[in-house]
Amino acid sequence: MPTRVTLAPRYVRLARKIAEERNRSFEENTAWDNQSDTWGVDPEERNFRGVMGELAFAEYAGLQIDATTAQWGDSGHDFQVEISGEPTTVDVKTANQEPKALMIKEYAVNADYYVLGHLDDQVVTFYGGAWKESVLNGERKESRYGHTNYTLGVDYLEPLPDPDEIVLREGSA
Repeated sequence: MPTRVTLAPRYVRLARKIAEERNRSFEENTAWDNQSDTWGVDPEERNFRGVMGELAFAEYAGLQIDATTAQWGDSGHDFQVEISGEPTTVDVKTANQEPKALMIKEYAVNADYYVLGHLDDQVVTFYGGAWKESVLNGERKESRYGHTNYTLGVDYLEPLPDPDEIVLREGSA
């Protein structure tokens, strides 16, 4: 069953601020194509949606997000945690439409665990998660944006771990 997290207005404002900063870092990098015609959505909105997903997962699990801005984005994950005592990197993927599948770029499977959500106003609905091994066993599909995705249908996602099973890994805040 999906898990819904409603974010307070202050988090929406924070997400806008972080998205603007992240987008600016991409705009300043001449090697990065950040145009909406390349990815099919306004770049700042794409960053906003991603930050909202991160904030919602942090709220769900009682974590803090990394609000720093890096030149090329994060290292392929949003959180360094322990899930049921196991060190785990987590990457949150947040769709702008109700998702039918978790899609990870073939060259970007860098996290141990992936979470799929959908943003609708201030509410993020999480459909579940998948471990890296499940993602790598997913169907490979060509994207209309010139890359290949590993694709795992929503029906194949596992329920999110209980929030009590997710703890920030020491030294990663």
